[in-house]
Amino acid sequence: MDGDFWNIDIETLQEEELRHFEAPLLARQIEYLYAKSDYYRAKLDAAGIRPGDITCHEALEQVPFTEKKDLARAQREGALIGPHQCAPRSDIVRMVGTGGTSGKPMLIGWTREDVQAYSEMGARALWILGCRPGDLVLNCFNYSIYAGGVMDHMAFEHLGATVLAYGVGKSRALLDMFADIPGDKCLYSTPSYAVRLAHVAAEAGIDPLSLNIRKGFFSGEAGLQVPGYRQKIENLWGMSTHDLYGIAELGCQSAECEHHDGMHFCGQGYVIPELIDPDTGAVKPMRDGEKGELVYTSIRRQASPLLRLRSHDFVEIKTSRCACGRTGLRFHTQGRSDDMFVVKGVNIFPTAVQDVLHDLLPRLTGEFQIALDSPPPFDYAPRLIAEVAHDIPHSEHESLVRETEALVSRKAAFAVRVALVRQGTIASEHKTKRVLRNYPI
Repeated sequence: MDGDFWNIDIETLQEEELRHFEAPLLARQIEYLYAKSDYYRAKLDAAGIRPGDITCHEALEQVPFTEKKDLARAQREGALIGPHQCAPRSDIVRMVGTGGTSGKPMLIGWTREDVQAYSEMGARALWILGCRPGDLVLNCFNYSIYAGGVMDHMAFEHLGATVLAYGVGKSRALLDMFADIPGDKCLYSTPSYAVRLAHVAAEAGIDPLSLNIRKGFFSGEAGLQVPGYRQKIENLWGMSTHDLYGIAELGCQSAECEHHDGMHFCGQGYVIPELIDPDTGAVKPMRDGEKGELVYTSIRRQASPLLRLRSHDFVEIKTSRCACGRTGLRFHTQGRSDDMFVVKGVNIFPTAVQDVLHDLLPRLTGEFQIALDSPPPFDYAPRLIAEVAHDIPHSEHESLVRETEALVSRKAAFAVRVALVRQGTIASEHKTKRVLRNYPI
């Protein structure tokens, strides 16, 4: 079975052919979970499901969802990597972390085969992005425990790129390193860090265009889905920009090609995606234009398989053939469903605000945060904290506040109270949090 599958070009498989090859992998993964995981055995038993009941994609709808917060809670109670750990510790060769719901990282375990799977999916996605063997990539994600550091580093290596493991911090020194390395280079970071790094360069009197960073690979934030924000980064650096999407807990990756018409899913044979209504949990069809939340099931995972993990990423599905020729599933990300908030009946994603603010460039930088200071219902105007360009005199701030409030009301259809902060305050070396929920959750 495995040999047959990997001898086939996954990008040419039709949907029914792909399901035919994945179905035995799914059935085997369910049997493995039931045998090895007390957590999933209890969940399946409670739902009246036996392992032999889940033998095809459609049968997954019977299975309860997995929420990251439930795994994080069990991990705090003492389990090494959570109650879904299946492989013995002697087989786990790596542990990484992902942002935890309690403020503490949730640990994830990987066997050698799991690491290989992560690298393979990542390399598929990086190829779609335009990364090629021999490209010099400066990885500016956190190497301390997070997947964007060592795990994504190995995906670049798996593809054949040359990776400089820089990490986060010391931005001024990073610019000097850029200048010292001859030839073309690539940057891997969050979109907001590219903006932050350009600001540091300007303060140091360095022209970003002189550093020969020709390709930017970005992940961790939805910023590139806003055309104005993408254009800003491209203009600042003279680079092409490419968006990478991943789930640290699963390692499944998706990426946009040169046509920037949605993320191509690259997890075939490793991960099964589903689309659900985030409010009801009902499965929705993967048809063109359908919107919902992505849910993922691992089908070749050993250390910590995940069954119907809710991503809380809200997307719009694309099924038509892409201009690049690829025919598989792709999607546009609109934001995280748990970042969405409702103001007087209007659903708001941070990307909608980001889009509006780019109409006010260069007086505003485009960096922002939305502060929700009391719990829902949000029948009040949230605070919009926005960066103002350093060369805008204070005497003009009041009129700029009024203009921003009016523009958000007209184009995003909800009211805000704008507070201006100095340039460089919001964009950071880490993921930039756009929605601040300043109340107990």
